[in-house]
Amino acid sequence: MDIVKKGFENTNIEIVCKYDNVPPNSTIKTVKSCALLAKKHKCDMIIAIGGGSVIDTAKVANILIVKGGKVEDHMGAYLLDRNEELLPAIFIPTTAGTGSEVTKVAVIADPDNDVKLPFAEEQFLPRMAILDPEVTVSMPGKLTAATGMDALTHAIEAYVDKEWSPASDALALHAIKLISNNILQVCAHPEDLMARGAMLAGSFLAGVAFSHSMVGMVHGISHALGGVYHIPHGLANALVLPEVMQFNLKSRLARYSDIAMALGVTFPQAIRESRSMLESGRLDFIKNKLIPVDSLRDWIDTQSFRARGLASKALGNLLFIDQWFSKQAAEAGVEKIRILTRQLSYLTKMPLNLKDAGITDNLAKLEQVAATAMEDGAMLYNPVEPDRDAIIKIVKKLYYTRVEPLPVSEEDLRPLASKRGGKEMKNVFKDTDVLYSVFMAFYEELKNNPEIGPALQKTDLCIQFVYKNPAAVITIDAGKKDLIIHKGDFKGSPEVTMTMNADFAHKFWHGKANLVSALTRRQVIAKGNVPKTIKLLPILKPAYALYPRFLREKGLGHLVMG
Repeated sequence: MDIVKKGFENTNIEIVCKYDNVPPNSTIKTVKSCALLAKKHKCDMIIAIGGGSVIDTAKVANILIVKGGKVEDHMGAYLLDRNEELLPAIFIPTTAGTGSEVTKVAVIADPDNDVKLPFAEEQFLPRMAILDPEVTVSMPGKLTAATGMDALTHAIEAYVDKEWSPASDALALHAIKLISNNILQVCAHPEDLMARGAMLAGSFLAGVAFSHSMVGMVHGISHALGGVYHIPHGLANALVLPEVMQFNLKSRLARYSDIAMALGVTFPQAIRESRSMLESGRLDFIKNKLIPVDSLRDWIDTQSFRARGLASKALGNLLFIDQWFSKQAAEAGVEKIRILTRQLSYLTKMPLNLKDAGITDNLAKLEQVAATAMEDGAMLYNPVEPDRDAIIKIVKKLYYTRVEPLPVSEEDLRPLASKRGGKEMKNVFKDTDVLYSVFMAFYEELKNNPEIGPALQKTDLCIQFVYKNPAAVITIDAGKKDLIIHKGDFKGSPEVTMTMNADFAHKFWHGKANLVSALTRRQVIAKGNVPKTIKLLPILKPAYALYPRFLREKGLGHLVMG
């Protein structure tokens, strides 16, 4: 909250009130209280900082502020005219899960009737959504896991639902990759900002995807469990997801196979090469290696198909092997989700059944859960027509199941860390004197390097580096006869001034930071002839190998990034 206030210090926007009494599942009472506070202070803008419950509260409270009436009066889909406006809003999610910052929907609990009320309006979309991984670092492990699985559920349901589209497909599959590749990492190493950022991006993409194609039976059951038993939404999704995937599997076999691949399930290349393999006559490979199923082996070996050419033609025409592999892949995708939840439980102690999640009445309200789920709007988009018996069967299984957490080793996480170039380093230089002693000496070494020094001199460029945390200024002036390194104040006029955190500069000289991306992301603020500066990058590339060696020679080996 303090960071947001600071951001508005030099603007004409005044933060006049704060509502911070939002529960994990926002209620009608919460929305009313929030709207009353905003009306009292005559607010004309809303900033929501928090998880899905906070953002959903802001969305529905916005309607009450502008339109008045009761919360229940506005329940439904697209009741506002296109020309009607709500107050402008800025959403800053602090969890990577709901995607509510980019969706047109909100869900508010009605605890008096044990249901959740759905709302959908085009005007729910904010003027701006800010995704900042640093604000998610403080999330507890259980919340990180549950909200991450919520986002993964959005992406998976968006890909298999009735209303899928090419746009939602692309977004959903990439979201699945981002989330599944990073969710264990953020739970094991909460400070990993790259993984946190990937989770936020995955949640965002999944939110856009399901805005196009909607969600399905997982959400229908989860909404019911939340309304009747107050199970947190993300946790309910995590438990229900693999069971509904299994329920839907046959109707979307190819799509669940795609999902499995996005989750990282790998199979031999024969999945896509089976037809050419058959045509080449390599039935021995198919029979002995790819299809270890007795019934299939017997089928191939029957008298009718002993002729190799006939078998190849028959199987090739039926695409039988491709279908078999698709089924195995799809089944493996379901198992991958089951394993993932067990690993998350190991890392965060996330419950693995509904009893441990808080249901203590031996499912006395099971019929109510089933009835509530069947009435949920999400059920309309499920690829298979849901039925009451299937819901009861799934909920019972999730209540009585007993599975153990699955250990996760550092070895499991190391490939992800290596792709990111190692662990982030913070507060590398303890003060300005240390920064000057390191960078001034290093720049002098670059100046004297027979490959780098003359190349820098030929640029005729005067570039100034303004460092923060700790503060320092160093100017490299190649505009004179000799290349000169200036410490502190500089009386000349640099062609380019580059402002950055000292930690970023340290990472850059290791060759682990992309300057172009940093400019786009405003990690580096550049003033002056930036294109000319970018042309320096090939000249400086050899310095990436010099910097770690320089640090070790200075007795600063502990500052070398892995």
